[in-house]
Amino acid sequence: MSNARTVVIGGGVIGAATAYYLATSGSSVTLLEQGDVGSGCSQGNAGQVTPGHLPLPQPGQLWRNIRWLFSSKSPLYVAPRFDPELVRWLVRFQRACTADHLREATRMLCRLGAASERLYDELARELGIPYTKSGRLEIARTERSLRAIREEADLLREFGFPSQHLKGGEVRAFEPAIGRDVAGGVCFPDSGSCNPLELVRRLIAGAERAGAVVRRDAPVSDVRVERERVAEVVVDGEPVAADSIVLACGSWTPRLARRLGLRLPIQPGKGYHLDIDRPDPCPAIPVVLMEERIFVTPMDGFLRLAGTMEFSGFNLDLRPTRVAMLAAGAERYFLGSGVARERSRWCHLRPMTPDGLPVVGKVPGLHNAWIAAGHGMLGVTQGPFTGKLIADWIRTGNPEMDLDSVSPARFARGGRIGRIESSAH
Repeated sequence: MSNARTVVIGGGVIGAATAYYLATSGSSVTLLEQGDVGSGCSQGNAGQVTPGHLPLPQPGQLWRNIRWLFSSKSPLYVAPRFDPELVRWLVRFQRACTADHLREATRMLCRLGAASERLYDELARELGIPYTKSGRLEIARTERSLRAIREEADLLREFGFPSQHLKGGEVRAFEPAIGRDVAGGVCFPDSGSCNPLELVRRLIAGAERAGAVVRRDAPVSDVRVERERVAEVVVDGEPVAADSIVLACGSWTPRLARRLGLRLPIQPGKGYHLDIDRPDPCPAIPVVLMEERIFVTPMDGFLRLAGTMEFSGFNLDLRPTRVAMLAAGAERYFLGSGVARERSRWCHLRPMTPDGLPVVGKVPGLHNAWIAAGHGMLGVTQGPFTGKLIADWIRTGNPEMDLDSVSPARFARGGRIGRIESSAH
């Protein structure tokens, strides 16, 4: 085993995957988590693995949804408040809403997603992760929304992800649990699902068996740099030596990145879930309700309803109206869901970048610091490969693939959003 120690900050799926792949390759690694592992977004997200995916910024996206922005009952909600950082984020988001960026960002997301999906089969064998490659069904009530789904499917097909277009009657035959008429839908057979918290726990257990040190309730308050290298991190006043570090702490990553001289425009985008007993009938595969922006995932013994996007800063206030939207949206389609017993309600903060791409790579100007964050709603999808990629990069000195478009350097001074450009590593 190498004596060089990597410190991974963050115990969600990406930090856990990084620690797992470092430890199982014989590297020395310490993972620091401010709470319990998997207690952030990884605890209760939709759990859908969608290797073919479009970025959030798309042509006309902001203007199409502007009627939603300030309504707390809409799928996309911006809480009224004075927040210059969010204003700058929205300006950058709008600049990324171009056709060229959509195509190139989709290309990158699909590469990351496909590589990660291939790892799920390995992880299921190695760690017993309950991953099911069942496909995903996106459905629409209106012809307008159905056209949007089909356009998405057509673009994803160009990048190697097949799909099956379904008419209204075919949707109900395909998934009998849908109890109302719909305009149609699209099935994406390469998608799957897992319980995200169980995924993190098994990655952490595998890392610990391989020798990783995992410290819970260990918030990092500072990162100290000497001669263009991170020398140590500080946990509750205690210095922890590091030969290399990985910031994988989701929406909290920018706070530590600033200590490294980098301002990351990552905004916390609050998502919710409502877990209910399995209704009768219960959908057999993950379903996406297009108009409601609700992700429906059957899990072991229960049904998870997840979704909505709320920009309201760093708070975990659970708004009852947002949870009620999930219940009402599901009840429109799944008749038994309205009488199913509620198991839990939850919210947390997704790390959202304005260009819809994660931040994966070396910190500019430092020799031993990496960032793996900003995956938005795709942390579970892209987490395993992101962790493996960073682990292999630290061990070998080179990334496995071209990462210019997701490099932290794109947000350094002079970086441009809205077009993907090269940057040094």
